[in-house]
Amino acid sequence: MRPHRFVTALGLLAALWAAQWATPWATPWAGRAQAADPSPTLAEIERRGVVRCGVSYNPGFAANDGAGRPVGFMVDLCRALAAAVLGKADAVEIRRLSKPQEFAAVAAGEVDVSFAQTSWTLTRDATLPIDFGPPVFHDEQGIAAWRAPDGHSPLDGGTATVCVPAATTSHWALEDLVARGGKPWTLRSFATWPDALQAFIGRECAALSADMALLAAALRTLDAPPDSLILARPPVPSREPIAPLTSNLDRQWLAVVRWTMFALFLADDAGVTGENAGFLRITGNSEVQRLLDGMPEAARRIGLRPDWAYQAIVQVGNYGEIFERNLGARSPFRLERGPNRPWTQGGLLYAPVFQ
Repeated sequence: MRPHRFVTALGLLAALWAAQWATPWATPWAGRAQAADPSPTLAEIERRGVVRCGVSYNPGFAANDGAGRPVGFMVDLCRALAAAVLGKADAVEIRRLSKPQEFAAVAAGEVDVSFAQTSWTLTRDATLPIDFGPPVFHDEQGIAAWRAPDGHSPLDGGTATVCVPAATTSHWALEDLVARGGKPWTLRSFATWPDALQAFIGRECAALSADMALLAAALRTLDAPPDSLILARPPVPSREPIAPLTSNLDRQWLAVVRWTMFALFLADDAGVTGENAGFLRITGNSEVQRLLDGMPEAARRIGLRPDWAYQAIVQVGNYGEIFERNLGARSPFRLERGPNRPWTQGGLLYAPVFQ
């Protein structure tokens, strides 16, 4: 009798267990997904009707056009986010931030997200009340110098004064280089990038160091003979993974920002453009169709509209389209994409699986 009762008890437990797990809403993760509090950031965005983005005004990345309207690479990333969240790419409010301001502005909720060209570092991640999204621009440190009358770079020998924006990865890298005796340079730090640039233009320093793309774009706007300037890498260049910032108090909003950027990456890799997205929504491979259909159930759980990715791509374009019209071949700056290509083309842009 005891073995029989034991088997019967096991069978009853197995049946109860199977019944529980056969009910979708009884699964642990489904319960958490449905019980999750709605994103306060998303709720506020929907109430006010615009996405507020912080940017640094730099040529190609963010600036005002002839009509006073903000345009540029980072502005378009903000517009793609607005298309995903609100269905309207132009439902944005662009706020100009300096480097010391952006962290406080994000933490205080003055902006929903910052695209102010900030490098992702361990110290910032560990000590500031912010979260980093995926890197949207991979850069490296550069250094520009006025060519000496004899044609040489003032950085080749002797002492030289180098202007640099304060509290940046470029500043820290040069301080370390000088401290270790690598170069006998004198560093002049400035509160903001425009201040450092103006000092360089005024010949207050022989060289200027910042992100390479930032330097290349700025130098193209100078009224100076091309052969009067030298643009190169410093002896110990730093990596500059530029990533958007959000408050660390709203992880659901962080997921929205992350997956909108990933959608732009994947569309670029898969050849989905603003023009062909409607066609590929029906004829594309399975992952492309999941991308353009928006995976409504998963999207709903993080607060996105069902056609979020489709709207971002159709209204603003994929990552490559955004890059080329603002910084690349279709822009005055003609920057090479370099590492800002899909991973399948030798670049560093990589999207997690849309599944």
